[in-house]
Amino acid sequence: MVNAPAGGRATRRRPGLWIWVSFAAVIVVIALWLIVLPLLKGQLWASDDRRVSIVDDTIAVELRVPDDLAITRVSADTTGDGCSLVRYSFGQSLAVESYASECELSGADRILNGHHGEYRTIDDVEDPHGVEEISTSLGPATLFVQDYTECTNYCRDFEEPVAIIELDDPVDASHPSFVLQAYKGDISRDELREILTTLRPLDLEQ
Repeated sequence: MVNAPAGGRATRRRPGLWIWVSFAAVIVVIALWLIVLPLLKGQLWASDDRRVSIVDDTIAVELRVPDDLAITRVSADTTGDGCSLVRYSFGQSLAVESYASECELSGADRILNGHHGEYRTIDDVEDPHGVEEISTSLGPATLFVQDYTECTNYCRDFEEPVAIIELDDPVDASHPSFVLQAYKGDISRDELREILTTLRPLDLEQ
């Protein structure tokens, strides 16, 4: 029952401000839940704006990398004996590289001072640690860690995650694989494994 004041019309009380504040608080909690929960599970580690495409005569692949990485240098070298190398560097943190089957690989026993190894398969690696086989959309990958040493005035040792991907359908048959190198462990093994799950081939005919 609503009482009418003397000499006036009956009035109804409007919902209090606290109702609207409570409603806004519920919306904020729901939004935080939808954002924070996937983040804790690692589902927001990579988003679309971190996706990178690499396309040339030897590689056609798309991958996701950490947000602060971008391709800073592209190197390609071809010799008269059919050996060819291509390397995409993401600063000093990550490299994507491929050596042709005709290349004579060297230095596997001296991983130091800027030389991080030349690999086509796991058999080319001198002393891999924690070898792990991973299935990717491009073909089987072998993930491992290698010891890397850098000496200037003194020497420092690093554990470098590396992944070798053997291609089911290579763009160039003379480049049957490519390598992901995480220099000095700047990208962790878990992060490199995450990158492997984002690999997908690109259709050059589209």
